[in-house]
Amino acid sequence: MVDMTRALRHLAWADEQFYTQFAALPEAAMGARYATDHWPAGHLAAHMMASAGWYRYCLTGAPGLDTEWVRTPADLGGMLPQLLEIDAVLLEQAALPDELLTIQEDDGTFTALRSTLLSQACLHAAEHRAQVSCALEASGFPSIVLDDLDFWEFEKSENSAP
Repeated sequence: MVDMTRALRHLAWADEQFYTQFAALPEAAMGARYATDHWPAGHLAAHMMASAGWYRYCLTGAPGLDTEWVRTPADLGGMLPQLLEIDAVLLEQAALPDELLTIQEDDGTFTALRSTLLSQACLHAAEHRAQVSCALEASGFPSIVLDDLDFWEFEKSENSAP
């Protein structure tokens, strides 16, 4: 049976790389956009963090992550430890049986398999990392090179760790 463990470990590793690099950019990078009618890079990055908290909520009932105060790349870097804690919870969830969960939202309930939520957590982060990287490049900021965050780089990182 294939499980989500490696994918979720990759998610945590890529999150750490991504937010560390983004936090090193100038504050103006938060406003970078790849199109005028799309969210700026800072909003996308804060949304990614808030969404991680939402996935944790769906899986465990634990409260979400307050990203309202995110205004600068340094704010994102300051929230990174909380995001990595959430990534660890998602990894723990991969060890549980796949089952249909009932999630309560403000406007009602929905159901989802644990595996679907974990898969979506990985896919959602990758999607928005790509948008942020495009926004940075389109706005003339140093782009976050997504090839440096891919699974092959993760493998190299894991295999070179002591």
